[in-house]
Amino acid sequence: MKKLTYLLMLSVFMVVFTSCEEDDDVSLNYVDFQGVSPSVIIDIDGSTTQDVAVYTSTTSGSDRTFNISVDEASTAAVGSYTVPNSVTVPAGSNEGILTIALADVDLGIGVNELILNIEKSDDYYSGDSLSLTYIQACIEVVATININFDAYGSESGWSIEDSLGGTVASSPEYEDGQVSASETVTLCSGRDYTFTFTDGYGDGMSGSYELVINGEAIVSGPSAGFTTTQSNDFDTK
Repeated sequence: MKKLTYLLMLSVFMVVFTSCEEDDDVSLNYVDFQGVSPSVIIDIDGSTTQDVAVYTSTTSGSDRTFNISVDEASTAAVGSYTVPNSVTVPAGSNEGILTIALADVDLGIGVNELILNIEKSDDYYSGDSLSLTYIQACIEVVATININFDAYGSESGWSIEDSLGGTVASSPEYEDGQVSASETVTLCSGRDYTFTFTDGYGDGMSGSYELVINGEAIVSGPSAGFTTTQSNDFDTK
């Protein structure tokens, strides 16, 4: 009877011990990006690389490769980044380096966010996504918008968008009877923009407008046929 009791206790101990070992193995088999999400500034028409560390909780006698994917929630400009499909953690190490290439391709004035994932597997747990943000370096340039209104200034408005479609400046409200207005906005050198002038009533305007940079009228109007909206692309190169 004592022998039977001993065997039963030993069996229970082995089950518990094995379960703990399995739990430990799972918790140790873990891979994750470095803790800090990097932020990068890219020179105009330039390029750079950004190294991102990938850590594992264990070492191995052979190289280990983990697949990397770009999350659909990324807002980075298409063509501005190159991400390898995988990262390798060398044998005997618990760290691998993922090198990402970034370039000034249609970056615009906004923040580009590149979200990366370590693809999941039954063989290991993967950590949270990594968010890498980058922007184009901005060398400021001042633009002046000059407007000569007709009698209905309240109908007039304008906006400036960057190449990603983000609004970087827009007009205040004008008043009927207002003769003219002059507004200054700060843009970035070496970028593409769109200047849009609008007439709220839809009958155009008998006045004029211009956008001036360094004494030169880059945009002027309205041109023939203007009724509600007129857009002009320009650059600050």
